[in-house]
Amino acid sequence: MKKSTFIAVAGLMLTLHMGSVSAATLQDARSAIESQNYAVALEQLQLIARDGDLDANNLLGQMYENGWGVDADEEEAARLYRIGANQGHMESVTSLRALQNKAFAVEYNQLLPLAEAGNSEAQNRIGEMFEFGQGVERDKLAAFNWYQLAADQGEVSAWHNLGRSYNFGTGVEQDYEVAEDWYRQAADRGYTNSLFFLGTLYATDHGSDTSYSSDIIAYAWLQNAAELGDQTARPIAERLLLKLDSDEIETAKQLAERYKARYINQ
Repeated sequence: MKKSTFIAVAGLMLTLHMGSVSAATLQDARSAIESQNYAVALEQLQLIARDGDLDANNLLGQMYENGWGVDADEEEAARLYRIGANQGHMESVTSLRALQNKAFAVEYNQLLPLAEAGNSEAQNRIGEMFEFGQGVERDKLAAFNWYQLAADQGEVSAWHNLGRSYNFGTGVEQDYEVAEDWYRQAADRGYTNSLFFLGTLYATDHGSDTSYSSDIIAYAWLQNAAELGDQTARPIAERLLLKLDSDEIETAKQLAERYKARYINQ
């Protein structure tokens, strides 16, 4: 056998052997957890997690989440879950979501009495939790109703959330004109998140203002959102400029300055 061939075969056999050792060690760790031999499980999992085994990383997260052989530490558990979740490891994604929902459920139970007693900030937050399924089952209609209660009391963030609801037809019939009205009310009160959504409303030709082209108005909103640090707004604003001629670019920049004076430098 040629030396190069021998080296290749030997390398393959070593890789297969190491893979089987890793798998066996992971199974041993699972068995140790089941028998509550946590010290052994922790040692084995730390060893193979250092080699990048995401299953081991996820199990380590569960040990920290549940306090199996270590002090319970949900922040460390979340950190370990995110390592796998960021690489598309579905078990880690599921673990991270379940951990977050535990915290959301606690938040929901704390806020619900306040919301029912009429606290507008709590009402808006409860609406968000229903909209996005944070600690409760998603319910778009319930979300809209909570936003409406908060908005009726002048909660500016709820005005923005009602704008989103009408914009995307979430819990209510889609109505771009009503969406824009709520966004503008929120922006008038300094709620800068509404600048981005107003920009995207015009970028998709759903705005009601016809004093300038949709692209010019979209740029003016999005440029201001970008200047406030919105990283999503920046590339959209830059692409919009490419669609405009030199005169339109100047108009768009002047409009952006007027919006800045009215909605940001209030």
